[in-house]
This record gives sequence, structure tokens and C-alpha cells, in this order.
Amino acid sequence: MSDHPQRSPVGAGFRVLPDGVPPIALKPACLNLRHKLMYVDERQQARGMVDDSSSTRIFFCACTHDSLGPDDQPVDARSCDPSRPCFRR
Repeated sequence: MSDHPQRSPVGAGFRVLPDGVPPIALKPACLNLRHKLMYVDERQQARGMVDDSSSTRIFFCACTHDSLGPDDQPVDARSCDPSRPCFRR
């Protein structure tokens, strides 16, 4: 284990991660893209940023409250991109 604690950007500052909590890598995404952990893990609460490292995470659209976006296409971290008419940055 490193002598230096891991830090994760949250809000205006940084918070030290407890031992055993894996760091996350947030990537830019549509402002309307959501998943459950965004409501319980404060590290994932940045709108317009998602951690797409999970292959089992279920995403939903904040506009439709469904797994399909306003364009009737599935939503996830990889397919919700600027090529879609509903994409918001």
C-alpha cells in the first residue's frame, strides 16, 4: 500500500478515499445520462461525467426516465455522444 492516500475530485475539493475503495475514472458524457450509483456514491455525482468501467451498469436518460433516449435509442456511456440529436453538454 502506498504511503500517500488516494484522492478523488468531488465538488470544489478533494476527498481522501478509504482503504479498499477503488478510484473511479470519470469521462465526459451527456448531461442527461444517469445510473443508480450517481445517487449513492458522491464521487459519481458530477453531472455530465460518468464512470463507464462497469460492463453491468444500467444507464437511463433523465429526459425519458427510461433506458431509451428521446430518439428511441438505447442509452449508455458509449452511445450517448454528440452524434445524437438529444445529446446535451
